[in-house]
Amino acid sequence: MSTTVKLGNDDSVRVPRLEASGGNWVLFKARLTWAADVKGVAGHLDGTSQEPTAPAGATALTVTAAPATGTAATTTTATTTTAATLDPSQVQYETDLATWRKGEVVLKQLLASTIPDSLFMKIRGHVSAHAIW
Repeated sequence: MSTTVKLGNDDSVRVPRLEASGGNWVLFKARLTWAADVKGVAGHLDGTSQEPTAPAGATALTVTAAPATGTAATTTTATTTTAATLDPSQVQYETDLATWRKGEVVLKQLLASTIPDSLFMKIRGHVSAHAIW
């Protein structure tokens, strides 16, 4: 039995559902590997795509605003704002991390939707797609 897994807007891949007995493992493994490659997440499967490391010492300044001041007789408001400044390496890290996390969840969903529930219950606590694989 195979299932069509829809990932994203109009992208779909056909991966056979893994039989509980594992009898179709060879076919399942090959098709799942190809599907992961099509989706651009094969590195999450084989472990070559690692979670990005945060840059050392990169911090973001927060935006602060002074509270509005005024009296019952005055309707003027004074606000002081400090502009947010982000370290470019921090911005790149956050972008890379978001991309990596998306790849993880795409592959984890592909795996979860093609395995028996009994197997899913065993692997659901694993943190990474590679650990599941």
